[in-house]
Amino acid sequence: MTQNHWATLSGQQLASAYALEADAFGAIAMSPSFDGLIRQFNDYDSYLKRLNQDSKHRETVRSLLKNDGIIDTAVPTRELAQLFCLAQIAACSELFRGWEINSSQLNREGIRALVDQGSAGIRNIPEIPLETRPDQYSEAQRQLLNGVNVIQNVDTIRVLQVVKLLGLISIHASDIQQLSLGVGNGYRDLYGIHGVARISKKQEGASTILNFDMQEQQAAHTVLVDSDPTYHDHFENLNREEADRVLALNTEADQAMKTLGKKQLKLDLSLRNLVVGLRIDHHMIPDAEKFLGLIATVIDSNADLIFTIGAGNNLMEFEGRLNCFDKLFAALTQIGLKPIRLLLHGKGSPQEQRSRPNFGQLAYTSYQILYCKLQRDRML
Repeated sequence: MTQNHWATLSGQQLASAYALEADAFGAIAMSPSFDGLIRQFNDYDSYLKRLNQDSKHRETVRSLLKNDGIIDTAVPTRELAQLFCLAQIAACSELFRGWEINSSQLNREGIRALVDQGSAGIRNIPEIPLETRPDQYSEAQRQLLNGVNVIQNVDTIRVLQVVKLLGLISIHASDIQQLSLGVGNGYRDLYGIHGVARISKKQEGASTILNFDMQEQQAAHTVLVDSDPTYHDHFENLNREEADRVLALNTEADQAMKTLGKKQLKLDLSLRNLVVGLRIDHHMIPDAEKFLGLIATVIDSNADLIFTIGAGNNLMEFEGRLNCFDKLFAALTQIGLKPIRLLLHGKGSPQEQRSRPNFGQLAYTSYQILYCKLQRDRML
């Protein structure tokens, strides 16, 4: 499996990504429904629980899933549009983490100005050469990488909020035994997936101030897998420093699952109840049936699967990723499971789809989500 080369973003490209995400938030902030939406983030976990217990919301979700589990969002319904607004606000809690924003700035012009000012320090940093090892990064390159981690998390948080808002997954981070494939440096899998957005209000004179935060949570245990040798030393550090919560395997996915299976037999590690692959490389899954069979050897009797795909480096790679999802969806359906596929892009040919993501930019955004409630007995 090859990594997504996040570090090839330049400071200018990263600043542009920040601006685009902030502009989407600014547009939501100008809508009549904003006050009602933002109020939910004072205690977002409680809101999710109430929402997913609501019979009307559950009926809405059932209606969305009536097309054989495929949700096409090119022309979103009113309910989907609200869901996407909530997901974008949650994602921007990461983008604006630690910021206090005056209500007078809650418009597209005001938010863009704040982000332009905040990203001034990275704008002129060139992209990091692929051959540069992380331990050789300069201070400016580390600053750029930190910014890339933020924009990765923005996309990750948005994806997970869409899944949670649909009520597909509700397990708390402290109960999760996670397997993550194709993780890159692992930041988004460790911290982005389980983060909880929090936005609080306070009055300062006649002004209302919004305070943005992201409460970090981590799974009870996470197995990280990526074969890129760039991460060898980083993974070794994780294995030393977080041995009780993380096992990082710098090897191919099939070998990693065999290693994990052996450790589980020795009772060193629990069976997994969450399998994640964010912006997967389709080359990781040459045979969908065999791949699912491997996953079945390391999961509990039931587990949640969440995969996403990105644009790839070119149209051919994007088409490969679409084909990979086609095969996974068909294989899961064939064994009697009920996969759900969310299309987060416009209609048309693969080239047109690739140029029309619902959110963000081609370089970092997710184009589709594949979710499935796995049942081990059906997969073996």
